Amino acid sequence: MTGGYDERCAADLANVCEGRDLSREDRAWLARVVTGAVRPNRDKPLWDLAHALCALARLTSARDGRDLVSLALDPGLARPNAIAARFGEARADGVCADERGLVFADGAGWRTTWAGLARLLALAEFLLTAEDLGQFALLSGWFGELAETPDGDAAPLLGKRLGRHLAAYRNAHLPLAPLERRFRGLLGYLRGRAEFDDDDILAFWCSEMEQGERPGFRTIAEHFVTFEAAAGLRNGLDNLTAADSLEAHVGWEERLDASLADLVAGDPAETLVDLLAGLAEGPKILTGAERDDLVDLLRLEPFHRTRPLTALRATSFGRVQAGLSNRLRRGGGGLDLAERVACTEAETYSVLAERVAALAAHLDRMLRIAAALRVPAEAEGLAPETRDALAAARADIRRVRRAGFDDPARLAEGFAAADSALVRLAGEIDRFQRAIAGLVRHRPLEPAFTADRDIFAKTFAQAYVAEATA
Repeated sequence: MTGGYDERCAADLANVCEGRDLSREDRAWLARVVTGAVRPNRDKPLWDLAHALCALARLTSARDGRDLVSLALDPGLARPNAIAARFGEARADGVCADERGLVFADGAGWRTTWAGLARLLALAEFLLTAEDLGQFALLSGWFGELAETPDGDAAPLLGKRLGRHLAAYRNAHLPLAPLERRFRGLLGYLRGRAEFDDDDILAFWCSEMEQGERPGFRTIAEHFVTFEAAAGLRNGLDNLTAADSLEAHVGWEERLDASLADLVAGDPAETLVDLLAGLAEGPKILTGAERDDLVDLLRLEPFHRTRPLTALRATSFGRVQAGLSNRLRRGGGGLDLAERVACTEAETYSVLAERVAALAAHLDRMLRIAAALRVPAEAEGLAPETRDALAAARADIRRVRRAGFDDPARLAEGFAAADSALVRLAGEIDRFQRAIAGLVRHRPLEPAFTADRDIFAKTFAQAYVAEATA
């Protein structure tokens, strides 16, 4: 797979570009249309194609879809001057030609130049011949329906069909398509900006809730995690819109190849969660509650390092929203709805910060024990302070009241399997602790929590109370 599209799509493009001997500019235009890199409306060329086919159906008195297919595949119509020579004097009801191109009066004044019509016919050939003619019969049928009644309503209908058809093609052959679909709302909200802050994430979630959607705040935050990771890929897509030729995309493809594969393969926020899931149950280095806390606190990797406020919001109010959703689904249970929407059970950011500090201290303790188990007591060449620290860690093992810590063989085996994960987890929770300390310097936790609780409570009340009483 190349960076922008897979081998099948590359071959489909090459067949049309080489068969029509398209210019560099026309090759770039066709690639942009196929990949959806046309702004602001990616379906505008398909709308134009539908109107062009409708106009040609009238000009040629097309009897069925085969007549329009023949026009689209005619190599003699690959050049603007050839098209002008053939249709320059043609006239039909609602359609005429001038020195520039076609004018379709029934298409709300739609018009195109002869060069534009040549491009649209190349696009028609791409749609007909893509995937080894796999959709040829379907497209021919649509062209036939247009030929039967080439009126003002037929063109918009065909345009919508072609838009859905090409969208399905992109989903199958362009790895960036699922990401763009997910990010369309984010891009619109941010007005094209790639930069955002914690409050942008909260405001976007609030706007989604106000519009009747019910996304989890954590889910929205995870989308922003992926959006941030994909921001660099958008530069590649933007470069495609400005490129002069397909050959100009070579560097773009190579840059995107590995990154796209990683992004599309899965959620980039799962790394630490998977690490925690892979830790053996014994010895009990982490209790179930500690695992759950680490999963919640670190799920939005890397936001626990770069946007600690969002990580705190997702942990505190994400749990409240999950409880609300579960209660509405079950029809009862736990706190009543009024208490839940008021966020009375939401943990304050200060409490969460204390838990982060406690987890950091515990993981540091486990790392010391892991080192003591790995380094023999009689090891030579150790500095006195290191030897003392290892001795203290070995003594500390006897004070740990957890399953498996009283079995030396099992303990050594368990820590040997987990020590690399412990190093990673300890490092990440330490970074989170330092990020919270940095946050406190310009946004104290208690006032921040109070302000956020008001926002979440108001949003929950508007969304879930009305839903429960509907």
